[in-house]
Amino acid sequence: MSPLRAVFVDTGAWVALRYARDQHHGRARTLLRQLRADGVGLVTTEWVMVEAVTLLKARGAVEHALSLGDAIQAGRLGHVAESTAERRRRAWDLFVRYRDRRVGWVDCASFAVMEELGLRQYFGFDEDFTRAGFAPYR
Repeated sequence: MSPLRAVFVDTGAWVALRYARDQHHGRARTLLRQLRADGVGLVTTEWVMVEAVTLLKARGAVEHALSLGDAIQAGRLGHVAESTAERRRRAWDLFVRYRDRRVGWVDCASFAVMEELGLRQYFGFDEDFTRAGFAPYR
């Protein structure tokens, strides 16, 4: 998958796509249709998947959590960048660098994967990605 033809999918996008009561649900569905029409691939991480399914379950959307986790793990929704020692080390380095910002470890891991894969755009609603120098897919 070419970096020019893929975007990184963050937790907020996955949750919004599956949870109709999410404030970003309509926008997320529109953006996903646009991504598909543009032939843009989706990349995420297992850490984002864990965060998304946990949040869905916490909101009482257990079946949505299970179906999302199954679809991501089966590769039906895009490419999953798996955890490696090097990715964890790079994520930790970013976590330390951003110590004065309210940026979580999962976001730092996402930034590390995006940098590694040359991804410049993200599909999500978390402004931390923009502050880290990435562009939202719009």
